[in-house]
This record gives sequence, C-alpha cells and structure tokens, in this order.
Amino acid sequence: MLNNFQPTFSTEYQIEVFAPPNKVWDWLSRVDLWASWRHDVSSAYWVKGSGEKGRLKWRLRNLIGFTADVAIWKREREMRWEAVSYGTRVIHDIRLDGNHRGTNVRLSVTGKGGLLRFFATRSIFSHQLNRSNEIWLGALKTKLEAGKDDSTSPPPSFSNPFKNNVSLPSELGKFDR
Repeated sequence: MLNNFQPTFSTEYQIEVFAPPNKVWDWLSRVDLWASWRHDVSSAYWVKGSGEKGRLKWRLRNLIGFTADVAIWKREREMRWEAVSYGTRVIHDIRLDGNHRGTNVRLSVTGKGGLLRFFATRSIFSHQLNRSNEIWLGALKTKLEAGKDDSTSPPPSFSNPFKNNVSLPSELGKFDR
C-alpha cells in the first residue's frame, strides 16, 4: 500500500494532551463518535471490520468524503490509514507517546495524486486540511482536559457526550446583583 509513495503534500501536527494514552486512544479509535466531538466531521463509521485491516468512511462538513483502509492499529500507540477521495491518496499516521499524566499526539499527513497534482487545488487542500486537523487535535485536547466525567472515557452508546457540560443561561446579560 505504501510502496514507492512519493508524496506531493506532507505536513505534521503535534499536541500535548494532559490525559494518559489509553484515554486518548479511546477517543481517537471510536470512529463512530468522531462526529459528536469533532465539529468538522459530519459523519464517520466503520464500513468493514474495525481496527487493523478495517475500512472506515468519514465526511468533512458534508462536502468531502473519504474511504480509508487501516494499515496499522497498535492499541494506545499508533494508527495509520490510507484514504482516497477524488483520486487523491492521503495517508494519516497518528502516534501516541506518554504516561499516566500526559500524551504527546503526533499526526503526520501525506498525500499524492488526484487534485494534489495542481498547485491551486493543492493550496486549497492544504489550507482545508490544516484547518481540519487543527480542529481535530484541539477538540481532542479540549474534550480530554475538560475535567468532566464524560471527558475521560467515551460514552457507552451514541448518546450525546456533551449533555452533562455546563450550559449558559438563555438570557445573557441578566445577572443577580
């Protein structure tokens, strides 16, 4: 799958999350929950199997859909998949390194072919990809560091994971004095 892959596009992201690797893994590996906490994902689900050799689909902002084959799935350490959209191959490689107090999350994304062959579309793709991955990692960090009971382990079902979060009063500007 990755043999002779010379990327046209390559970028890396890194973030420190103050949660142990197993908690970070719980949220990253639950593809079916991505849309509940990753606001740029409109849908995500497993098509075939789950984990290594599984196939998943996800859609960004109801615009671009990806189908990905998982190549590496090492619990609490690494996941890698290759996605294809409009003839463009994109490889996501996520690595976790940490201890009981914190986890360093490294995301590497490379792409080739399809729309990435052209400078203009590569520039647009690069911008959207950067924005999407920054949102993804920022949401992950926020979710795990929020200090709520529902932020330390995924909910057992498809229920709304944000239902116990603090909500603002509907009438802003009115304060008790």
